[in-house]
This record gives sequence, structure tokens and C-alpha cells, in this order.
Amino acid sequence: MMRSASLALGLTLGLAAGSSSAQDARFDVQAFRPLGAPQDLVVVGQSRPLSHLSISGGAFLNFSLNPLVLVAAGTKAKALSVVGSRLQLDVMASVGLLDWVEVGVDMPLVLAQGSDNLEAIGTEGYIQSFVPGDLRLTAKVAIPGLRRAPEDPGLGASLTFGLGLPTGVQEAFASDGETTYTPGLVMDYRFKSGILLALNTGLWLRPERQFAGVQWGNAATFGLGAEVPILRSRGITAVGMLSGSTPLGKLPNSTQQIPAELLLGLRWYNSTGLTFTVGGGGGCGCSLTSPSLRVFSSVVWVPGKTNEWAALERFKKPPEPPVDPDGDSVIGEGDRCPSVSGLVENGGCPDSDTDKDTVVDRLDRCPVDAGSTQYGGCPDPDKDKDGLVDRLDRCADVPQGPRGQEGCPFAHLKGNKILILDQVHFATDQDIILPESFPILEEVAQVMLENAEIQRVLVEAHTDARATDAYNYDLSRRRAASVMNFLLDSGIAVERLCSAGYGRSRPVTGNENRNEAEMAANRRIEFTIQPTVRGSPPPCPPDPAAEVSAPKQYKGRKGN
Repeated sequence: MMRSASLALGLTLGLAAGSSSAQDARFDVQAFRPLGAPQDLVVVGQSRPLSHLSISGGAFLNFSLNPLVLVAAGTKAKALSVVGSRLQLDVMASVGLLDWVEVGVDMPLVLAQGSDNLEAIGTEGYIQSFVPGDLRLTAKVAIPGLRRAPEDPGLGASLTFGLGLPTGVQEAFASDGETTYTPGLVMDYRFKSGILLALNTGLWLRPERQFAGVQWGNAATFGLGAEVPILRSRGITAVGMLSGSTPLGKLPNSTQQIPAELLLGLRWYNSTGLTFTVGGGGGCGCSLTSPSLRVFSSVVWVPGKTNEWAALERFKKPPEPPVDPDGDSVIGEGDRCPSVSGLVENGGCPDSDTDKDTVVDRLDRCPVDAGSTQYGGCPDPDKDKDGLVDRLDRCADVPQGPRGQEGCPFAHLKGNKILILDQVHFATDQDIILPESFPILEEVAQVMLENAEIQRVLVEAHTDARATDAYNYDLSRRRAASVMNFLLDSGIAVERLCSAGYGRSRPVTGNENRNEAEMAANRRIEFTIQPTVRGSPPPCPPDPAAEVSAPKQYKGRKGN
């Protein structure tokens, strides 16, 4: 790939005119600077230093085409191949210390390179073919908290430093002629699948040079790399790298140089400790020193049975899935939800609540119907279908609607009684029924009408212990008769009713009359179903005061 004709280079303008009056300062054109650890991505580093006391040694061979070619301004014609091609060998070695530090050395050798006659740039003849390059010393230190174990996934980071010594031949474009420095930062992330992504950034501190109208000197460096396992168990991966730099300064009216290269390759981690990598790529065409083509190969050796060799072997083994991936202590086929932590009681699955009633399904006797914890997740029962659930219904067994309070009807059958929800209230010391008790007595009549098998009901009236026996017997007799008359007026046949007053003779709380509540409980009306005698209604029982209420006592309208 030829350089852009738009580069306004002072020297190339001179070439176009056929003359050059000065010799430009020469510099190291080699942008391919490999790294020596077996898992480094050729020219892009990864963060992990070599394992403690592990060593590596290797050789990188690369061939570049047109690493430095000048093009006359305003034309597409090739003006001068300053370095038309280069074959270079880098011999490298590294050692790891304490799992935190790695130090290395790289000795580049230009095995062969070619050029045109360089008379146009001030030197008669051709470039020297076989020359040494600048010796490089490297160091890598893991950042605390970001040191990644060899086979573990996760984020890693390290600081790097390089020192270039002027051992090469500057006239052959293989040296900068002075000491150079390359501080940098490496960050990467290794996924569980073995994929590695790496980012490098740093500085290349080098002497200022001007060549072909371009200023070369201090530069910012960058690198992006990736490694993707292809056959991980065999140690075969693919690697890709984008690396380059850009000078921090430039001459007025000159074009910004960005010597960058994209390289792709294949790698094989051999069990003998050898790592082979081959690949190639090319430059972006946006700098004088970006080659149009580069191919490379390398071999890096790690002695067997060292910590680094063991780490590479572990990397080749895909991680086995955990026995209990969700950590719920339910393993193997017994875990019905292997990716979600659950309970042993649920076969390794988390508790669910289908009906959203806060009772989990494994404890819910009605998992699809919302209920309450009191009934094991089932809806509250309503035996009598009165719309009031049993736990709030004082009369849950009574098959009637909520005509009274708390789910109870005003009157209902129970055993040999017609029970009423509240007492029948009378005017004080009288047998006049108060209107507030009419609904109760109406419901008593309704119960009798709905249950024709009830042949006779005794209406009993009771008083408290105040006043004399004679007074209480008389008052209770008259009150029982008033209630019976109310029922007669409500449609109950006279032969189905009797009444009797018992005065204070049958208290339900004792005779002490200790408080108003006890006295109120003793003042009551009861409805007792009389047993059938040979299929016929029984006779009315005798009145305790030897005076039995008879139908002649019926006075007409209730409450009179």
C-alpha cells in the first residue's frame, strides 16, 4: 500500500525537483515490538505476569513490505524505497517473580532489508542489510487488587515499563540513537469461556527527529487485542491485534502520522511447553512507517513442570460446571432448578405462590385459590353460605343468611331450642314488648313456619332475683303470654304454643345478683321445643305458680 500522495513532505517535493540539499535524521522505523510471555497477544500485552520463578524464551520472526517508502507529492508514482522490505528476528527471554512481577529482554536483529539507492536523502548507496536493533528491557508489575490468577476469569491490570538501549545501527533505520522509554498500562478481562480482551496504552519517549518533512519523537501508544479459543482442549486459539502510536507533536502544515497495524493469527499451546503463533496483516496507510504487509511467526518455550507450564495446561481444560451451580445444596438430577437457588423441600426450586396469598405453594392446601394462613392457604370457608366467613361467623353451622349480627340469624334451631341472638326486651316491670325486639320474634315465628315438624314450643319467661317470688312469677307469666300472643299474631297456630313464667327459679348465673350483667342474663325469654308423645303434641307443662296460660289470654295485637 503506497503512502498518501497528499503528504506535503519537503523532501519529497525536493525529489520531484530532482535535488536534495540536506540529509534528514534517521530513526527506528520498526513498529512491530513483540512481547515475550506465552499468553501475550504478540504485540499487545496481557496483565498477568509469569508465574513465580517460571521462565520463557522465544523467537519472533516477521517480514514487512514497504515499512518506509517516500512518495512524491502530487503524484502516485513511487519515489524512493528508503526501507523497501525488512526481515527481522527478535530473540526474547522473561522470568516471573512472586507471581507479581515479570522482567524480560528483547534483542532484535535485522536479518535482511532492502532499499533503493539513498542518494536522494544524502547517502550514496543502499541501506545496510544485516544490523542489530536497539536492545529492549521490559518489566510488568501487577496492580494490587487486579492481579488475575492464570486460569481464573475476571479483570486484571498491570503497569509496564520498557527501556530501549541504543545498540542498533541508526543509519540503517534500526535505532533511535539514544535511550528510549515506554511506560504503560495494561488492562484485560478473561471470560469463563477463555476469551481474553486486552487494552494497552502508554507513551513512547524517544528523541526528536525530522525526516521527510515529518517530526518524529515522543508518541502516545495504544493497543487492542483479543484471544478466542477455537479448540480449547487442544490449545488452539485465534488472536487479533490493533496496535500503533501517534506522535505528540508535528511540524506546521504537516500531516498527523498514525502508524497503526491490524494483525490476525492462530496460536497453539503445545503440551511440551511450546507456544506457536503465526499470522499477518498490514498497516492503515496513514503514516510513512505503516507497512503495506506484515507476516509473522513465533515460538515461545516454557519449561515443563513449572508453574507457568501448569497454568497453561489448566487454561486448556475448559472449566467443569460446578456440582451445585446455584449453591442451594441440591445437586445433580435432584435439582429441578439447577440455575436458581431454591429449597431442598422444593427439589432445589425457590418457593412460589401461584395464588399470591402469601402461603407458598408447598404449604398451600389450595395453591390456585387465594386464601389465608389460618386455613393453610385455602379460602375462608362459609358453611352456611351467608357471605360471612366461618372464622368471623358466630353461627357458622346455621344454614341461614346474616339476618342478625356476626353471621348469626336472629333465631335458629339448635337441639331442642330455638335460640335467639338477643334477649326480648320489655318495658320495665311490664309485659309490653319493646319494638326493638319485634324482628327477633318475627324470626322465631319464621323458624316455626319453616319447620312444620315442630309440634309445640313452650315459651318460657324468667326474671332476675329482685322483688318477691310472687311478683316475679306474675311478671314472668304475663311476659311469656305476651310473647306467645305475638307469635300467634304472626301466624303460628295456637295448638303449637304454650307459655309459662318461672320467675327467678331458674337463674343461669346463680342467685347472688352480683352485678347488672348477671341480672340481665337471668331476665330472658326461652323457646323450648316439646318432645312428641306417640306422634301427638305433648300437653303444656304446668305453670310453676299453678296457673297455666291458656288461649283465652290472647289479647289480639302484639305489644298490647
